[in-house]
Amino acid sequence: MATRSTTKSQEIVQSLRSIITRVTGDASGAWMDLDVTMPQMKVLMLLRENGALRVGVLARHLNVSTPTITGIVDRLVRQDLVKREDDPSDRRVVLNVLTPKGEQLMERLRHRSDEELTRIIGGLNAQEQADLAQTLKRLEEVISGPASVAAD
Repeated sequence: MATRSTTKSQEIVQSLRSIITRVTGDASGAWMDLDVTMPQMKVLMLLRENGALRVGVLARHLNVSTPTITGIVDRLVRQDLVKREDDPSDRRVVLNVLTPKGEQLMERLRHRSDEELTRIIGGLNAQEQADLAQTLKRLEEVISGPASVAAD
């Protein structure tokens, strides 16, 4: 029984990978027009998801050295996608935040991915969409942790 469950889980993982690759691949066309490297894009995504971050935090998330991340952020600052600000709670600390231009860029990329997902989901009938919505909601609950997951 465990083997069957494992096989089904593996099938689901493969399907999810395929979907993610397709959606991000289609959206990556928008990325190709940008003068942004992949490490720079990762920094932009981290700042979009987490808000203002210190250089050390960015370095840990990307598993790179502080001097490396400083160079990446320097280039983003020159492109007016990121700005450095003093931490109001500790003026010795510098935070990196998206500029309005950086926010617009990330919103444009997210919008393109959303459009592609909407197009794909539109290919499902109403019942398939309802089933998918219910299953994804349950998956979100599982991801959120045991405290929010009711025992089945």
